[in-house]
Amino acid sequence: MAEAAGASRKERLGVWLKERLRYEWLLRRPAPAQLAIANRNERLEAAPDGEGQACLWRFTSRLHAPRLQPELGRRLLERCLAAAPVRRRSAPPWDEGPPELSVLIGHRGSERLPLLLATLESLAAQEDVRLECLVIEQDSEPRIADRLPSWVRHIHGPLPDPAAPYNRSHTFNLGAREARAPVLLLHDNDMLVPAGYARRLLERIARGYAVVNPKRFVFYLDAIHSASVLAGSDNYAEQPAEAIVQNLEAGGSMAITAEAYAAIGGMDEGFVGWGGEDNEFWDRCLTRPTWIWGYEPIVHLWHRGQPLKHRNDNPNLERARAVMRRPALERIAALRPTPVPGLVSTIIPVHNRSALLREAVDSVLAQDHRPIEIVIVDDGSSDDTGAVADGLATAHPALIRVIHQPNGGPGAARQRGLDHSRGEFIQYLDSDDLLLPGKFCAQVAALEGSAGAQIAYGPGLEEDHSRRPVERRGPMRATGQHLERLFPRLLLERWWTTSCPLYRRELIDRIGPWQPWINEEDWEYDGRAGATDAPLVWVPVPVSVRRIHMGDDHLSDRGHLDPRKLGDRARAQESLLSSALAAGVDRRSPEMARFSRSAFLLSRQCGAAGAEQASHRLFQLARRTGAWQRRRRLEFVGYRLLAAALGWGRAARLTMGVRTRLLARTPPREEHDLR
Repeated sequence: MAEAAGASRKERLGVWLKERLRYEWLLRRPAPAQLAIANRNERLEAAPDGEGQACLWRFTSRLHAPRLQPELGRRLLERCLAAAPVRRRSAPPWDEGPPELSVLIGHRGSERLPLLLATLESLAAQEDVRLECLVIEQDSEPRIADRLPSWVRHIHGPLPDPAAPYNRSHTFNLGAREARAPVLLLHDNDMLVPAGYARRLLERIARGYAVVNPKRFVFYLDAIHSASVLAGSDNYAEQPAEAIVQNLEAGGSMAITAEAYAAIGGMDEGFVGWGGEDNEFWDRCLTRPTWIWGYEPIVHLWHRGQPLKHRNDNPNLERARAVMRRPALERIAALRPTPVPGLVSTIIPVHNRSALLREAVDSVLAQDHRPIEIVIVDDGSSDDTGAVADGLATAHPALIRVIHQPNGGPGAARQRGLDHSRGEFIQYLDSDDLLLPGKFCAQVAALEGSAGAQIAYGPGLEEDHSRRPVERRGPMRATGQHLERLFPRLLLERWWTTSCPLYRRELIDRIGPWQPWINEEDWEYDGRAGATDAPLVWVPVPVSVRRIHMGDDHLSDRGHLDPRKLGDRARAQESLLSSALAAGVDRRSPEMARFSRSAFLLSRQCGAAGAEQASHRLFQLARRTGAWQRRRRLEFVGYRLLAAALGWGRAARLTMGVRTRLLARTPPREEHDLR
């Protein structure tokens, strides 16, 4: 096997002793084993479905062994393209119709035109997906429109200053405004992709991810190899790639929903020239549900390097470092359109509750405050709820908008509505609850009259519709008290309901997105609000009504047996603790001791239901917060030994059975003490 010239004896020996055997093992195993190849000092994380790997290295990295033993790189390229072949066509096979994916490609000049045309041929070969391709030409005059295939949309987008350097962010932002599909693929004009690339992207978007980085390896061809490909060769592995790169993140090719692109502010056009804009954009992408586990090979065609792009004195790289010192959520708020002053945006997620939805909407329309807007998110309803929502929008077109989406749970639905809202103030309203008259007027006035206040709340009432006659009671929990901060009380219970508070938009932008969970996503969200130490302001008048009812569309009392719900609860408790500590809650406070007891009980519930991984995580959480108490420390040691002997599931079932029998013999205590 030929080895690279100029490599030291130590480097060559290191590859033979420490890397060659692993390469041989992975290259000989069935696909997708080859995706687990990485440099020996890098750590990989497997995708949830096993179809992908994330390299947890901080920077973009080049595979070391193929540089010294190029034949290893050629075999890796061959294996990757055997599993995901690159094909090229002059015209796409799909029928006319609305596109599922919009591919955005920025371009300038004529030097890279052959590369662009080859890239378009690989996109035209995509299977089982209808896509549109937009080439955004950033030049003083349109020079390539007549050279593009007829199926490609050409957009001429010159900069105000014709002499300005290329601005990649500007091309993508322009393309995003023109795109017709719900998902965008931000793609470079020098990259060939496998024929199933678009289909696999959309499969992951359909699972609830807003951002997908599909790239595992990018194979950089040299000038001679690229010339052969451009001349028509489809033997991409006829010789080794010049370099094999991983961890490109937003660079080269990545997908993002059009809504998420707008919600995070698009790309920052302050980056002029090459470099830095991808890193900053990716940092903001990570605030959304993001698929980070690469699974695709990409073939990169050779071209001359861009001036300054990889040099340490590149001003864009310094700008990226300076910009990214600000939190991503702050940068998103700065890039998004300014909220409409005084506007209260009410977001209502709904699933199969048509009758209740009408009443919830009426309670918003009855508010005295103006201006208002209502965003209804139909979360995959299977009854007439979607039609009812559309009817409400037709009746009030200036006030109500409706979004229809596949069922994703309340957190995802609220976030979808938030992304479409424009108000200075944000109201979340569950579809089975009501706002009381005067809520907006009282809470907006309280926020505007209290310096620094970020959340207004007031007494919340309850109606129990499982009993007759139905009576209103309240105030609920702590909503009748004037509290200055959410913590430490929030560590014990979610002491208000979703409809009770009114938020300032500036705080919402700091909290970050809703988690796409089906249980305790609201408590976790409030925890992140509390972590900001946001001041509260209380109004003395009742503001909302929580309606309790039991049915198929309501969480039942058997929710503690659902492993998915238990997993969400475990994640929520971990986040809640982090938020409490960020808010300054004392680790030895009574609230922290009660939290430890609650986490320990939840750990055993998870174990008894078969969610052993969540059980173990929660046990660690309980021990971390309660081991300062000697009695609790001994209890944790005993349970850990029991779990080691019996397993987490059996230990949990045994202790929960004992607990149930003991509770049957003793009078009930306060609810939060029994958690």
